[in-house]
Amino acid sequence: MTLINSDQAPAADEMLRSLKGFPIDLLKIYPRSFCSKNGLRYGLIRTPEGKKCVVMGERSHVLKDAFQGNCHHQSSSLKLCDLSTENTECLMALFPYTKPISLRRFPMTIGTGDRLGVATPGHIRAIKKFQVHPALAQQSVRENAQTGRSFTQVIQDAAWAVFQENYQEGYGADADHLKSLQEVKEALDAGVSMVTLDLSDKLNPEAFQESKELIDRKFKEKIDEDDAKVIFHLFLDKEFVLKGPEGQFSICFDEESVKRNTLFFYKALDFIEEVYELIRSHTGNRPLVDFEISMDETPFLTSPENHFFFALELSHRGVHIQSLAPRFIGEFQTGIDFRGDREVFCRQFYHHVLIAQDYGNYKISIHSGSDKFSLFSDMRGLSKEFLHLKTAGTSWLEAMRFIALGNPPLYREMHSFALSRFKEASKLSHVTTDLSRIPNLEGLSDGELPPLLDQEDFRQLLHITYGYLLNAKDKAGNNIFKDRLYQTLIQYEEDYWSVLEKHLGKYLNLLGVKRKRKGDDEK
Repeated sequence: MTLINSDQAPAADEMLRSLKGFPIDLLKIYPRSFCSKNGLRYGLIRTPEGKKCVVMGERSHVLKDAFQGNCHHQSSSLKLCDLSTENTECLMALFPYTKPISLRRFPMTIGTGDRLGVATPGHIRAIKKFQVHPALAQQSVRENAQTGRSFTQVIQDAAWAVFQENYQEGYGADADHLKSLQEVKEALDAGVSMVTLDLSDKLNPEAFQESKELIDRKFKEKIDEDDAKVIFHLFLDKEFVLKGPEGQFSICFDEESVKRNTLFFYKALDFIEEVYELIRSHTGNRPLVDFEISMDETPFLTSPENHFFFALELSHRGVHIQSLAPRFIGEFQTGIDFRGDREVFCRQFYHHVLIAQDYGNYKISIHSGSDKFSLFSDMRGLSKEFLHLKTAGTSWLEAMRFIALGNPPLYREMHSFALSRFKEASKLSHVTTDLSRIPNLEGLSDGELPPLLDQEDFRQLLHITYGYLLNAKDKAGNNIFKDRLYQTLIQYEEDYWSVLEKHLGKYLNLLGVKRKRKGDDEK
């Protein structure tokens, strides 16, 4: 590993001279991170023990500095600090741009989902070139369980990456797919700036499957009489017309549809109110935490009628959200392009956009947005650039591509293990992988491995088994793949970040996100 990149060499010379002579086994410096504040120099370096924060300056100033670390004294002094929880708090206090913020005032936003905690610098380098704001820290409880991380660790990794790249335009931290009040509390305590509430366990699909007679009885049993009167007043026998540049459509509710939608949503709406009040209490009713609702992991479509009923009920209850993820028509499988009727999708997407913008002024959020290249232009245009797109799996898959390129033996081992766990993993994910289309790697050269990651079956195989790969242990309890995976990605991190920068840049170009003026991305 080289100490500095050739393109950053001039800027790094001074830093290298400042560090020379101190008893540090220096592997690399990160020039963009170095800055001056309060008479001290701060920056990031890499040692054999990992990344460290350095504080340099006069002895008295270094000793008084809040960061915790080991001090070395010469004509000037240096403090070598771990990227710990305590030092992350110091970082956010000293450099506020490293702390997550609400993204509600930005129209176009994207969640980049760094599962391994090492991809964010590559994401930032792409983001810097475009007029878009990211949720750099974006993980679900399920993903954290698979990777062995916590919301606190996810935010810390993002904060140090922001510092490393000197990214000062603001980023969000999204606790994704939360399903309980306890999970929301833990996420808020960790410092997230966005809560995504998953309603898949709170919705009642039987409401659209049972007979009219049974629905009538359940509505009378479960819905308070006064609440029923309010609901009928809001919806019954009314025509709601929604208009936009691509045309208009109308929604009408008869008594049966009102009852079915009420029974479908009532538990979820009560739950949302609880979470909303929890967020307001945590923030002192300040706009510090964005609130997203997710319906995308339900087995049934979110129709425009469902969405409208839900939006009007939220408004009536005084609940304000910043984004909503419907379950769209077609297949939104992670890591591959959209499968389905694009024309039908666009028509329904447009209806969802009009409802969101006219009855709540919130964004439509696209979950499993990884590699939905055929839809990106439509999404941007129909949403009028008022959109949130979530990716995560794609960065993991690009890591696998990089392993196939930089460490082919490791990739072959991981591929074989993924095949052995595919049947088990497929029970937890909706994929259409056909293993018969995956060739035996023994007949392929190392150079033929990276292009395989362009094939949908390969991508799905590696995507749904990531947790098994990261948690695989030998009989002695040692990681089989995880340590070597990280070692390879870190050893060639600049190359890995370049791959991610290019890949995410493709997303943003296809979304039609405007580029910044030349030179702005270097600020």
